[in-house]
Amino acid sequence: MSKFEIHMQELKNFWDRHPKAFLSGQSFSQLSCKGRKELSIIYFHLAKAIIENSDSNTTKENQLKALDYLNTSISLDAIYNSKAYIMIAKIYAAIGNPICAYANILIATVLIKTDQDAKFFIQQCKKLPFPPPQKIWCSDEDVNELSLHWLREDKVLILRPGTYTATFPICEKSVVIIGIAPPICICSKATLSMDKCVVANSTGDNGGILIANDSKAKITNCNIYNIGLSALEVRHGSSLYVENNEIHHSSRGVTAWLNAKEIILINNDIYNNLSEGILVHGYREPASSKEFNKFLHDYIHDSFGASIKPPPPRDSYTKPSQTLAVLQNNRILKNGSFGVSVDFGANVRMENNEIADCITSGCIIKGGTDADILNNNIHNNRTYGIEVGVNYHGKVVIKNNSIHSNKRGNITCLALVEMIDNEIGVDYLDESNDQNFINFNISSNRPGIHLFYEESLLYAISNTYGFNLLKNFTTKVTSTTGTTIFDKKISIFLGGINDLSNIVETVYDLTMSLESHTNYYNINLLFTINNFNPIVLSRNLVLLEMINRLPDPKPPSSLNEKGIYGQWNKNFVIGVMEILSVWAEKVISDDTYNNLNSCIHSLIESLENKINIKTNKCNNDSSNKKLPSWISFKHSSNTEFFILQTLQYWKNNSLSAFALNWDANHLFSYTMDRKFSPEIEILRNLKERYYVDEDIKEYACCQLPISNQARSYINVYSNTLDKPNVTMLTVPAMEYNVSPTSCIFRTFQVNTENSEDSDDDDDDQPLTLYDYLLLTLLPKLASLRASLHKTSSVQIQVKPVLGDIIDTLLCRLPPSVRFNAIDCSNLADHVSLLNIIFAAAPKLKDNSQLTLQLIKVHNPSDNSMKKFVEQQLGLSLNILSKLTGITFVNAYSKDYAVYVTWKFDIAKDKEEKLDTLINGVISVASACCTAHNKRIYGLSINIIVRLFQIMNIRFSEEIMAQLLQSLFTSKGFNKYIPNFAMHLVELKTFMTLHFCLPFVSKLKELNDLKVPIARYSLKWETNKIVKEKMHTLGWYFGKHRKTVCPKTEMIWLRLIKPIKPITHTSNFTTKKNKRNNYTSKNREPNYYYFDSVSISSIKAPTIMISFHLPIPFYDNHKDWILEFNIGSRVILSSAEMITLSKVTQKNVCHNMWDSETEYKEYDEVNVCKRCRKYTTKICSKCKSVYYCSKNCQEDDLKRHSKVDCIKVSSGM
Repeated sequence: MSKFEIHMQELKNFWDRHPKAFLSGQSFSQLSCKGRKELSIIYFHLAKAIIENSDSNTTKENQLKALDYLNTSISLDAIYNSKAYIMIAKIYAAIGNPICAYANILIATVLIKTDQDAKFFIQQCKKLPFPPPQKIWCSDEDVNELSLHWLREDKVLILRPGTYTATFPICEKSVVIIGIAPPICICSKATLSMDKCVVANSTGDNGGILIANDSKAKITNCNIYNIGLSALEVRHGSSLYVENNEIHHSSRGVTAWLNAKEIILINNDIYNNLSEGILVHGYREPASSKEFNKFLHDYIHDSFGASIKPPPPRDSYTKPSQTLAVLQNNRILKNGSFGVSVDFGANVRMENNEIADCITSGCIIKGGTDADILNNNIHNNRTYGIEVGVNYHGKVVIKNNSIHSNKRGNITCLALVEMIDNEIGVDYLDESNDQNFINFNISSNRPGIHLFYEESLLYAISNTYGFNLLKNFTTKVTSTTGTTIFDKKISIFLGGINDLSNIVETVYDLTMSLESHTNYYNINLLFTINNFNPIVLSRNLVLLEMINRLPDPKPPSSLNEKGIYGQWNKNFVIGVMEILSVWAEKVISDDTYNNLNSCIHSLIESLENKINIKTNKCNNDSSNKKLPSWISFKHSSNTEFFILQTLQYWKNNSLSAFALNWDANHLFSYTMDRKFSPEIEILRNLKERYYVDEDIKEYACCQLPISNQARSYINVYSNTLDKPNVTMLTVPAMEYNVSPTSCIFRTFQVNTENSEDSDDDDDDQPLTLYDYLLLTLLPKLASLRASLHKTSSVQIQVKPVLGDIIDTLLCRLPPSVRFNAIDCSNLADHVSLLNIIFAAAPKLKDNSQLTLQLIKVHNPSDNSMKKFVEQQLGLSLNILSKLTGITFVNAYSKDYAVYVTWKFDIAKDKEEKLDTLINGVISVASACCTAHNKRIYGLSINIIVRLFQIMNIRFSEEIMAQLLQSLFTSKGFNKYIPNFAMHLVELKTFMTLHFCLPFVSKLKELNDLKVPIARYSLKWETNKIVKEKMHTLGWYFGKHRKTVCPKTEMIWLRLIKPIKPITHTSNFTTKKNKRNNYTSKNREPNYYYFDSVSISSIKAPTIMISFHLPIPFYDNHKDWILEFNIGSRVILSSAEMITLSKVTQKNVCHNMWDSETEYKEYDEVNVCKRCRKYTTKICSKCKSVYYCSKNCQEDDLKRHSKVDCIKVSSGM
């Protein structure tokens, strides 16, 4: 073993003896003095081993790694490993930090008694930006308290641990103070004045400068950086004045808490700190907040949710009435949490500051705070510019600020705020290259469907158990001529996929079932995976690549390992553990992060190569790497672009673990406090079943602690989790937005058989829930690995398809593509059960099945399963079967969901009576015309078009003609559905587009289907909240505020008939008009409803909607008034009197509303018209078509000049 490996083993042994010391991110506060010294020596030897094995070409990464070990060593014991200071000095010199190199060589000079005139020391003195003092003094190691009255000349002071008191001002002297054991503490009514000083490298559990117990400090023109805790901290009645300083690269910039009296910050640069730039905690929590947060006990939580127990004061102090903060002319930039966070009764005045590029919001105000926010420039923060939380009786005034270009929004408020003369600009997406990303807060409306996707949580982990999709599928195989090989292709569609659990279970179960057969089988599983979010598809491909890279699961025959994991190759177990971490945890280890990055990089290279070949953009520098054989982008021309972009964002914008969404760690309290929590229920049941004594809190909210059994088997040296799991970060915002109820134990059902085989006489460590989960997954991932490597009888290929599920099934996939099994997860909860089965069932092969989950129940329904399903449908199962041939197979309740299975028989049916069909269609239409607040979510009248399309295959043309004639007379729809006339225009519009068959257009009742259809759009400015903030902490705790948690709502448009002014006419004239001018228009309803409305809020507060109308209808109704609604909220009020005449006609003779049209208008606006590459260059003439280069523009000249542009500009 190398020296490094030997010392790493020592570190592991120390860890095993003191596991709790490592839980708080290497604070080591629980170690004894002897333990700290021992650990300090281990880290010193690790660094020494790296340095001794290095040469002149040593990478900066190795230098920084050694430096990290050395800094940890001296933070544990500043005196014992004195040789560390020479090593530190040489590393700092090598990386170009002369001040730190000088400071450390000085310490070494004193502690080791080396010659200060040595060549290295002289070199560092020459590199300093100031002339160093010639005299050096080090405090006596026996003196713990010393007066500095003798400081009358320029000196370098090297101070050992102790308390030092200045009895008179130190003025006009060049004094360098180097503390061997920081920090600087000013307490007990002391006064500190610092000017032109450097305070740096107080790492670990150490702060920079602490002002406490009625003390005062003035700090000007200083550089304070690389501090382990807060660079500046004020508490217990103390005051701080800070001007013209740089405060950066520390854990936090400035902290005022625990009854601090006052802080004044003027003209400072506060940047690149890991958490807040400035934290002001008033320490006066409102009574209602205390009641709400009583579970927090006496702890304070930082912005990441970590608990902080307040330290007691050293002496008595004067408690101020309120903590005051004045922030003027500061630049608060690129901090890892909020730029400014003010909480619990503080009073802050922020004026003329710039707050930008912070990982969460620029500024957050909450907890009863009084705040005046004046004349600030707040921009380009990753969530909001200003966030006002629950503020109780606090008063907030936001005046004359420029707030713009913040990613999630510029201002969000959960409390009353006084807004005066602010310039609130456009959102982030308008001003960056990130506009290339699809904003899926856009409805997608096509024949017979209605979808509206709001921004929601990322379901990276499935919330129901995975299951074998082919459980009821008979694997009938055909023998290949002249061989005993049986081949079979099975195609499976996974709509709305969250994770790979169903693929894992299907492959494993099928593999196990074939092992008992004597013949050789070759089963090819073709999985088409679909989701409207490229993050989900990208994450699943990365996980599959990690599984594909797993080593052989069988251990070498020469090894005879004992223990529960002894039957597996050690490296295979490590790989599965890393996959499990990426699948289930939001923060991962260094090794896992490196493996994850490698997989992402590999996929990026292969995708770039594929796209370059497709677009003829290959050059000599291009990678020749090909996509793995198990990936195919057939049927999805644009999916690979969006997946590539997502992967590139993850690779190029990796953030520290501190960048994760600030409120995520609070959510366990929400989980525990809910009346019903499936994940907690499952974990409790597992504890009882396996007699496991563990805290289930450790497994909730995307946590997965590794067991001692697993760690000891694979010899893992470090369990420090400090890297972000980028696959759980949203793109492009790079925020952690995973559902708080996510738990891997809701995804995989633990194999109960493992408990019987786990007893080992040589192993006295009890199994944990982690062990049971890992033992369950090892054989399943081994099967999936073999299928990816094509070394198994079951082989798989995955086809990602981006888009909403109904659009994919109806428009993106060729008509000839059918599936042996279709699973649509719980999408029926969001787009209605009828929409899903009408789109999915016709894509089934003969005798195949469709599976749907309805995640709507905590307990089995009181009614029968059939009754429950009929309630979700809005009609009887018998009617559905007679109309469409879609038949109910079975339904059962499991895992807090109802699973429903369907079959589809397209065969013509000539026996059904016409009256039965009429009544059935009317029952469907009735469900679609119900008032929006009572309607089954997702239904619209256009579903009738899809119903007619299916029925037209099943029934003869004669029956269909009679059916349509009957429905569209006065004795049909109008007789049984009172408000049907209000939906008739929209129904006929989409019948014209998608069901205008020759025999239909010949019917006199439908002769108006021959009119041309156009698409119309309207833009306006709104001050309404269009998107519910379902991802905020306030939303989860809505029940505490007695509010109803919102769900995604339907969008709809109402066209209102104008009220004609009353004119004075004779009775004779009035009667004559009634008798002679009673036209069809006079018989119109007062309203028309349109559900197929597309909305784009990408450029909010500018809202754009678009919809279809017959052109003659538009011409005759230009004076009708538009009203636009989302659920029960009116977004565009009729009071604004915007008439139909204000809309813009988009497409005349538009005969198909397909995916290409919609993506072009909203999502591919920045795609080169010629090669499909993303670009920001636009045609200077028409201002509507994009090209990546002049060559592409010239290649498209002929088409472009005739279609898009009158004349193409000669330049871009």
